[in-house]
Amino acid sequence: MTKHAKPFRIRTITAFTILHPSDFPPAETEDGENDPVVQKIDQCSTLLHEAKSRLSEAGYEIQTVRIATNPFGEWLTLKHDASINHLTSTSVDVSSQPTTKRAKQSSPENKDEVDESTISERLQKLNNILSQHDIGFLSLGPSTCPRHTTSICPKIVSIAPGRFSCSANVDACDVESARAAAKCVQIISTLGTDDESHLAGGLGNFRFCAASCVASGVPFFPAARGASLTDTDTIFPKIGFGIGLENGEFALNLLKEAKSIYAINTVFATRMKEELLPIQDVCSKLASEFDEHKKFSVEYLGIDTSFNPSLDKSGSIAAAIENLEEVRGDFGQCGSLSAAAAITTSLQSIPGIVKTGYCGLMLPVLEDRRLAELGMKSNDGSSSSSNLTMQKLLYISSVCGVGIDTVPIPGNVLEDDLSSLMLDVAALAGRWTKPLSCRVFPVPGRKAGDKTTFDSPYMCNSCVFEVE
Repeated sequence: MTKHAKPFRIRTITAFTILHPSDFPPAETEDGENDPVVQKIDQCSTLLHEAKSRLSEAGYEIQTVRIATNPFGEWLTLKHDASINHLTSTSVDVSSQPTTKRAKQSSPENKDEVDESTISERLQKLNNILSQHDIGFLSLGPSTCPRHTTSICPKIVSIAPGRFSCSANVDACDVESARAAAKCVQIISTLGTDDESHLAGGLGNFRFCAASCVASGVPFFPAARGASLTDTDTIFPKIGFGIGLENGEFALNLLKEAKSIYAINTVFATRMKEELLPIQDVCSKLASEFDEHKKFSVEYLGIDTSFNPSLDKSGSIAAAIENLEEVRGDFGQCGSLSAAAAITTSLQSIPGIVKTGYCGLMLPVLEDRRLAELGMKSNDGSSSSSNLTMQKLLYISSVCGVGIDTVPIPGNVLEDDLSSLMLDVAALAGRWTKPLSCRVFPVPGRKAGDKTTFDSPYMCNSCVFEVE
């Protein structure tokens, strides 16, 4: 019997786990496969590969399986005997607190922190475990300490072969954190040699972003993170998992069917529910079976319903939106904002679907061929109302998901300019209580208007944008 052809791919099945300093015992007491960190990754791997098997059997193409942890300042940087009481009293994850209080708590050296060599050992141990379990990507959660952002995030991103991602929490008006994140981006852009493909040409910033109002449960990297140790409901945590899609061509078909902004909600409510329910059924059943038969508890968190482009010929989200009657010309011109708002509202209100993550409109310049093309046209030295600029992307982000994403910028960008951009993104996120991130690529030796020459299977090329 021929299976129904699926209209999109599953970009990621992401498992969310919580690590603790005690998961990394001292070398003299390590116990191989019985070490807690080994067991936790093994549980995530078991869940992920079973989910992949079942969804593949149901006819879906699964691109990646991934793991995301709680903020790394809660486990990577602390001595193995640091207690949960210590973590709670010092508020390692303080992203919800006022900026002034956070700065006082997170900036000083912590006497319970480990040295750099221990951090490197833990990262390498994780790298080896992930390799053994065929897990290609792990997000270590956000830095909530400016000092960690500049000293540890570059180390995390630099580990070959590029499995690790992380982010830095930046709240509205948190100048110290924004400056640290900007400095981190600059540092990462200078890492690596031509022989290190995961870092060369500034590619390390593919795995780092400044994140604002991003809660646990986002399946997409690099902003993905698990719940914090300081959350009261994580004493005996379940392993959560969620689904992220790659659905640019599906978006094109839906918007062609809708034709007008007016019809978007009706089309999405019917068509997306119809296509997403089978995924939900498989995942919900899997979670129930793990709870019933396995030795660890699992929670299905939902689907991130976001429109997410592919590099396929018909995979551009921007090109899909240009099919709407109200969008007057190129994406970014009149009608684009109202289209983005209508699409996002509809993605967040699909009936009968359990949702997690951004559930918005993703506009990554170097992962969307139409956006990359518009970026090329806009930065060729000409001036036009149709130019795609950083401010126009930020403007559209005010009503849709993710934020500023995979945008190439000058290699000599000023820290002040970059931190101001991050504060703008954080301001939007904070004002509207929505998850946004800022992921930009300073390109060494390139200035605004120059063409990029990235050699990556995950990205196309465009022109370097001005940070205005």
